[in-house]
Amino acid sequence: MTPIRVMHFADTHFGVENYGRLDPATGLNTRLLDFKRSLCTAIEMALEQGVQLAVFAGDAYKSRDPSQTHQREFAECVRRLTEKGVPVVMLTGNHDIPNMRGRAHAMEIWRTLGVTGVHIVSRPDLLVVETSGGPVQIAAMPYLMRGFMLAREEFLGKTTDEVRALMEERYSAALKELAGRCDSSLPTILMGHFWVRDARLSSWQQGYFNVNEPQIDLADLTQPPFDYVALGHIHKHQDLNRGKQPPVVYAGSPDAIDFGERDERKGFVMVELAKGKTTFELVEVEGRRGLIEIEVDAGTETPTETILEAIHRHDLRNAIARLTYRVSPEAVPLVREKELREALAPAFLVVAMRREVARDHRARTKALTESLDPREALVHYLEQSEKGRKRKDELLAYADLLLEELRREEAVK
Repeated sequence: MTPIRVMHFADTHFGVENYGRLDPATGLNTRLLDFKRSLCTAIEMALEQGVQLAVFAGDAYKSRDPSQTHQREFAECVRRLTEKGVPVVMLTGNHDIPNMRGRAHAMEIWRTLGVTGVHIVSRPDLLVVETSGGPVQIAAMPYLMRGFMLAREEFLGKTTDEVRALMEERYSAALKELAGRCDSSLPTILMGHFWVRDARLSSWQQGYFNVNEPQIDLADLTQPPFDYVALGHIHKHQDLNRGKQPPVVYAGSPDAIDFGERDERKGFVMVELAKGKTTFELVEVEGRRGLIEIEVDAGTETPTETILEAIHRHDLRNAIARLTYRVSPEAVPLVREKELREALAPAFLVVAMRREVARDHRARTKALTESLDPREALVHYLEQSEKGRKRKDELLAYADLLLEELRREEAVK
């Protein structure tokens, strides 16, 4: 049987505006335009490769209540698939679900309007989708909102660890139930939006992922009859089953959201779906030229020239750039920041130009360990930061008044 070509993508997060600005031609944030451009490019590449089914594994938007503009821009991308007769299955992720029961989720409008060729799944379910290559069975496991679970009687009075364990049991039971309902003769995709145990987080996500979030065991995902597991939620592309069947794959996000993701491969996954012998590859998409981090140790006699040399090693055209340079206190006056800004000017946006002043470790140790009078200790403390140095004279004047008052009180005693 000829494999069915499937586009697997996730975590588009329309509405993230980190490092964006208003585009005068459209009135939209430039980061929204970046994300839309990357997604449309991915879809066009998939169409060129003869895609027959597209599966989106959750988190269309940044917000649970996306603006009409964000919904419109995302819909324009998806329509490129449906206009070519490619069915699309979309799963709700944690960013798509409202935090109150009864409210519509972010993708509910697709179901309400009955858009042809688009299937929305917001609860554990099983469906069969007809494609030009034949039927494909979809077992869908969306994100389970922790808040909704906590309202149930069996969760009341439980510790954080007990709640996490109960939620993991819920996921496991739902996945087994879906597997048991599947027609084993059909090529089958398991779609999921959750954290699989031992999955590697993207650098950006390491800073905010909730350690109490449930983690799903790989064994729950590799049971028959699943032929491919299409995952969302984690932005770093990876195959958790390490080349074995079935592939258990996070597509990753189509575009870098933050500097923490700047070195990660971004795009979508093209899947050749077949019973027991599914293959896949990450198709990389080049978005904006890049998030360029320039870090320079400028501890030289000519720090400005050292920093400029590092800047000129990068092609900054159309890039979002951030510069961090390290110098000694003595070298600070030698840095000509105006020239640095001029060198960074070709970038689309300069997020920051940060200076880190290297302190002498022995001076810091002396301030902390030697017997200093209060005023000397304060001087050492203020000299440890740029803000402290700027206000040193002002703060020492107040300190002198307080110290003089203390001396007078001691004299009275």
